[in-house]
Amino acid sequence: MRLDLLPSILKWTLVLLFLETAPLYSATSGDDAAAMLRNSVDEVLSIAYSGHGNLAERVRPSLEKCFAFDIVTRQAMGPGWRQFSSTDQKRVTELFSELVIRTYSARVVGTQQPKIVYGTSVELGPDRREIPTRVTASTGGDPFAVVYRLIKLPAGWRIYDVLIEGVSFVANYRAQFDQIIQKGGAPAVIRILETKLAAPADSHS
Repeated sequence: MRLDLLPSILKWTLVLLFLETAPLYSATSGDDAAAMLRNSVDEVLSIAYSGHGNLAERVRPSLEKCFAFDIVTRQAMGPGWRQFSSTDQKRVTELFSELVIRTYSARVVGTQQPKIVYGTSVELGPDRREIPTRVTASTGGDPFAVVYRLIKLPAGWRIYDVLIEGVSFVANYRAQFDQIIQKGGAPAVIRILETKLAAPADSHS
């Protein structure tokens, strides 16, 4: 898959995460990961569909609370991440996080809201959970699977990957950035991310 197709993948990942939800079960006090995901949906929707001004800046604090951007970035870069200097790692994380936030913000307003039904949270390990959902478009059609993977950090549960119909968006990024890193290292990744962010937001399609 080409790098220019990544924003489209990311668009669906983020739009599906933050659209209107329909719970299959009630989260209990012991189901902190599911509660975090549900609360994040409510919070971002409230911000996105009210108020004025720069949407990316308004939703940034909420997105930073629910995504582990450092982990997502590290996973997206793959083994090549270890070749980056600490300065490059910081810069790539900043740029990649900005791309995630900006791509979401450019598309959330005005989108039709599908129905999302949560399944039962699955324990992947002491500090990891997987929460499956079924998504049905507002216009009807067959539902499709979107699975969220969360990790327990000192600050709480955070999303570190999303799978759509079994395909991980982190794995998609990794496959492409691996080639870029092999050819040009961190400088090449930084150049590509800066180029994407220098383009108008609505060009990220």
